[in-house]
Amino acid sequence: MAWNPALYSAFREQRLQPALDLLARVPLEAPARVYDLGCGPGEVTRLMAERWPGAKITGLDSDKRMLEAAAAEPSSVSWEQGDIAGFQATDAPGLIYSNAALNWVGAHETVFPRLVGMLAPGGVLAVQMLCNHAEPSHAAMTEIARAGPWRAQLEPFLDPAPVREPAFYHEVLSPLAAHLDIWETRYLHVLEGEDPVVKWF
Repeated sequence: MAWNPALYSAFREQRLQPALDLLARVPLEAPARVYDLGCGPGEVTRLMAERWPGAKITGLDSDKRMLEAAAAEPSSVSWEQGDIAGFQATDAPGLIYSNAALNWVGAHETVFPRLVGMLAPGGVLAVQMLCNHAEPSHAAMTEIARAGPWRAQLEPFLDPAPVREPAFYHEVLSPLAAHLDIWETRYLHVLEGEDPVVKWF
């Protein structure tokens, strides 16, 4: 799947809010090594560079155009193209941060422990994921895909909900972490313009 940085940025305020809320909860004063997995156009990654000017920060994304948009603005961040499902830190990070990206990756029962295992002592894994498969938008898409003569063609593209219940992540991570902070937030975005929901998706 290819991403459109310009269209993605059209909803900048709405897309940034969960990322900023997550970043504000990271309780680190001066991590030496930071990775932003699924950094997109790099807005939050550059904020990390401002917050922790002494850190070595890498933004990783699979989409070339997103990384080109990220690199278009000067910063101290290193930008790398790669698949976050196979990510391996080259050195033990104080922070692995990921906003709206790990929901695109399966096998959370192995991915999350693997990421925690990469952290330096006292390090933090901070993840925000979209949990919207039960929302009317996704429910309607699923219903329509299965409702007509096109079902055989479209149904294979219906993915099961990738994000599990909070209790699942507690069970997976509690043996590995000194502290867990797991929460859910619902954001109500009032979108404006012509066909804004279609453009959002």
